Amino acid sequence: MEDLYSLTKSIFSTQFLLKYHNGEEILIGIICLLIAVRAFRASGFKISPDRVKSSRIFLVGASFVILGSSSLIHAIIHATHSDLNLLYQTLMGYSLGLFILILAISVENPHTKIAIPLLYIPLLALLHPVAYEKFPVFGQFRPLVWILIAYLSGIVCMLYIGTFYRRRSKQFLFSAFGHLIICIGAIFLFFPAPIGSTIWLHGHIMRPLGFIILFFSMSRTELLKMEGSVLYRALAAFSILAAIPLLFFGTFVFYDNISPVTIIGRRFIIFLLLLITLISGLLFGLGMIIRLIRPILQLKNSVDGMVGEGMVTRIPIQSYDEIGELSNAFNEMLNRLDNAIEEQERMCRLAATGELAATLAHEIKNPLNAIGGAANYIGKHTKGSLVKEFVAVITSEVSRINNLTSTLLSFSKTTEPMPEPTDLNKLVKEALYLLSKESPELHVTLKEDLADDLPTVDCDYNQIKQVIINLLINALDAVDEYGLITVRSWHKKNKTYLAVEDNGKGISEEIIHNIFNPFFTTKTRGTGLGLAISKKIAREHGGDLTVESTPGKGSIFTLVLYG
Repeated sequence: MEDLYSLTKSIFSTQFLLKYHNGEEILIGIICLLIAVRAFRASGFKISPDRVKSSRIFLVGASFVILGSSSLIHAIIHATHSDLNLLYQTLMGYSLGLFILILAISVENPHTKIAIPLLYIPLLALLHPVAYEKFPVFGQFRPLVWILIAYLSGIVCMLYIGTFYRRRSKQFLFSAFGHLIICIGAIFLFFPAPIGSTIWLHGHIMRPLGFIILFFSMSRTELLKMEGSVLYRALAAFSILAAIPLLFFGTFVFYDNISPVTIIGRRFIIFLLLLITLISGLLFGLGMIIRLIRPILQLKNSVDGMVGEGMVTRIPIQSYDEIGELSNAFNEMLNRLDNAIEEQERMCRLAATGELAATLAHEIKNPLNAIGGAANYIGKHTKGSLVKEFVAVITSEVSRINNLTSTLLSFSKTTEPMPEPTDLNKLVKEALYLLSKESPELHVTLKEDLADDLPTVDCDYNQIKQVIINLLINALDAVDEYGLITVRSWHKKNKTYLAVEDNGKGISEEIIHNIFNPFFTTKTRGTGLGLAISKKIAREHGGDLTVESTPGKGSIFTLVLYG
């Protein structure tokens, strides 16, 4: 080591190494400020309504502003050959910047910590002679401050490794590696060593290298992916609380070397150390109970209430970490369970309606045919205009009722689908062609927006065509004169979508949940079975038929098929 020190001194003068050190601090300062600008741009330079994400990124930016400012002040102090006690301010600034970065990564509600970067303002008072001249000689406490910086950098490194396992993004591993190098560099600087020594060189080479890695790893994408975690908070809280008694003990050791303490004083210091350790342990345990155990018990009570008493209680979302995600998933499960129960009840009603419809249709059809046959016979064998007029009325109404019973039978006993590879776009074009004769007199525009690369779908050609025609007829009834109906098709994630959109009057929230129920209709004509049959066909194909509507703006019916 001495040989390397002598070689370094022979190649590089002390003046050159000091200039290198100044350049190193300036480089670190510029890198930190550039990262801060990147973070502020990602957060929009403001605290947006999405307070959690924007506040977290804002704190990251603020931490690097403090780190960068401290490095630039550090360089100025060395360049002007000022009192080295001024370095207390820069190293404490490093510590504050790293502490804020720990908060940005780990805290649950970062928007409540926005004011913490303002703590850097009181630190600027350490640049005044009245403050720094009262401090002990910097060289005596310098190692303690550097080991604090190393400790905080190590915590940030562990948090980034945890973030990698949570988000599965390799950029977080690179950031962890950058802080690890900064941590190792600070450990080297813990040892008092002359300029140009091996330890000095290692420390002052590794620090800028770590920040260069951070510059390339901390991209906008990484910043936007940062999330809080109960595990991060537990790790950060335990590490910081554990550091308090260690920092207290280290301060006492350094002070004792300067001014030896009496036996009574040592006993008092040991008592304070034990007390601080006990308080730190109690605070960590209390924080675990409040932040981790209590939400889990609340979730357990909700599950027990649902299973045992049938009481369905939503859990309020109070955090955005794993506990919050678990609570949100539980609430979503309850919502889906409610929807499934409602759907089951609807299907039971549909089944009962179908059975009743089939029974009525069969019971009505035979006497209906007899009435129709009798009316035809009377019309053929009886003279007189009045008789023929009544016979025409009877025949017309019998035909209408016969159509209704046929519809009821088709609803109650839908034919099993016979799937075959089908070009859905071709189906749409055929259905639009059939309706194009009706739309000109209504002055309704029929528009196509069909995907060119739409794959074929295994479905029953005639049944799906019936669904499309039903949707188009409903859209024609919904729009006014000079209305617009758009048919769109697209494919996404093994699903084929067909949407029929109109700019008509829309459907109110009061009735939108009933439109797929049989016999429900708001039209003066029709049986109210078209959408019920269409949804049934979609379900029997393994897909679904959904609706979105805005009163006064129109509706979108979307047919979803797999394939």
